[in-house]
Amino acid sequence: MVKNILGVDSITKENETSDDKSNNTQKDETKEPESKDKPIYVKVSDETRGLIDKYKEHGTTISDLIKNAIKCYDDFNLISPEIHAIIDKYIEEDESNISFIERAVKYYGEQKILDRDLWVRARDEMKMMLIGKTTFNQLIAAAEAPKESLTKPWSKNVAIDIILWYTGKPLKNLTIEEILQTIQKMWVVANYFYIIDIKKEKKDEYHLLFRHRQNKRYSAYWLGYFTELFHSEEMPFKIVVEGHTFDETLSMIVKVGYEK
Repeated sequence: MVKNILGVDSITKENETSDDKSNNTQKDETKEPESKDKPIYVKVSDETRGLIDKYKEHGTTISDLIKNAIKCYDDFNLISPEIHAIIDKYIEEDESNISFIERAVKYYGEQKILDRDLWVRARDEMKMMLIGKTTFNQLIAAAEAPKESLTKPWSKNVAIDIILWYTGKPLKNLTIEEILQTIQKMWVVANYFYIIDIKKEKKDEYHLLFRHRQNKRYSAYWLGYFTELFHSEEMPFKIVVEGHTFDETLSMIVKVGYEK
């Protein structure tokens, strides 16, 4: 009797063990993959813990801090090797990367201000003009062929290029006011004139008064220059120009007709 009981018990245990293995196998097969959002536990320094606590007070979670820190680290390491070489060359001993970047940006800003101030001083004190490469080459050509000294620069002017550069718009989308305002701004900045007054006389008629400190020939050059611009086939509308030249003043009437 004992043997039968033991035998039954033994078989029962073997069956149970077999069933357990089968159940475990089924559980393993149906077990879902572990989530990538699994918590990460790392030991941090007191300094790092202080930073975490500092930004937690502003409602930032540790998860966001870690994500942003890793992204910042990744962005920094994506900088080209040439820039990293410059950083390694000029960064001071024990200076952090952020501190170096702040110093570099500050230096860049100061240099831009100095460059701008230098140009303003040169324009005001030395009466220098901003002359582009095309205009410079035309002046050299005019010296070699005096008979074409005015007509060639008129026909080869870069006024449209300057207008497109300043406005950032297609020429066909510009209004006459935008074109005139660009001339008013850029030709004073370049120191060709010290003031340009624009007055709207009628609905489609404008009076432009250019003031300079040169001579009547200078006025004649710019009258031809702007007449060529306003009569250009590239302009989005038909324009009629009337002009009068004086020793230190150029007067122009610009009448806008129909759109092309």
